[in-house]
Amino acid sequence: MDLREKPGKVQKFLELMLRFRLIALVVMVVVTVPMLLMNVKGFLVSGWQGFFSVPVAASEAFGMWLSGIQGVQSLWSSAQFLVAAGVACVAMLFVFGGVRAGVASIVSTLAGFGILILLDGDESVVLPMFGILALVSLVLFIFVKKSVVCALFPFVLCSFFIPCLVDLSPWILSENSIEFWLAAFAMFALANSMAFAVVAGKHLGAGVPQAGALVKAARQMVVPVLVGALLLVVALAETRVATPAMPVETAHTSWLFVVVRYVALVVWFFVFFFPISSFAPWARLRAGSRRVEMKDKKKKK
Repeated sequence: MDLREKPGKVQKFLELMLRFRLIALVVMVVVTVPMLLMNVKGFLVSGWQGFFSVPVAASEAFGMWLSGIQGVQSLWSSAQFLVAAGVACVAMLFVFGGVRAGVASIVSTLAGFGILILLDGDESVVLPMFGILALVSLVLFIFVKKSVVCALFPFVLCSFFIPCLVDLSPWILSENSIEFWLAAFAMFALANSMAFAVVAGKHLGAGVPQAGALVKAARQMVVPVLVGALLLVVALAETRVATPAMPVETAHTSWLFVVVRYVALVVWFFVFFFPISSFAPWARLRAGSRRVEMKDKKKKK
């Protein structure tokens, strides 16, 4: 009789994603490059300016919204749903991922906000900044044996796919600020990616093989990603962000678009980032001997 625990449907799905990781990488590249090189009218733009126009617009929208915040009370009145969703997302990472995962999500989110503030809609800054970020993450990826480093460079690559998710289904587009959605999606993706890396590093430190550690970490991220993404898109839909082209009074969001973006954000994490991150050299983080936690079991009387 086989006494081994049979894998559940979630584990089978995650293992399947690891098997098709090369397909995920190819699909991401094929879809991302044409969409990022295309402007809102559908014509191709030349050079790197068009390629990085989306994150520049996101940083500009975030800066405009941040400039209108004048204290804690103003922040709560203008973005109470986002604040509540953010706190809930971080709390879930602490509960399901552990203290280090929660701390990693907070630090990475603050770092992401810092990058958006530094960009401030300046197109002359975005190319050097992303170039430096990609170069530093690549160097760390090769030489530094840290779990967050193993996930950082794959995240940088997969982050170019995030604008494609926000720009899904333009025929039902009638909402407030696409750029603001993009900034929020990027922060959510970064926080959960770094939390995933910390959890995977913990399992590797316990001697779990690479594939098993990644699958275990992804399983722990199921609830934070599924529930957190739902809270995020609902909060964004309820938050009215004014833009020069659309004032607050006329801003509204199609709920069909909300559902599409929710599914897209979940797909980004589990179908693209998770399998693509497995190309990183996680195995070098594995401990030489596997630690097994022994739990005392009370005898049944």
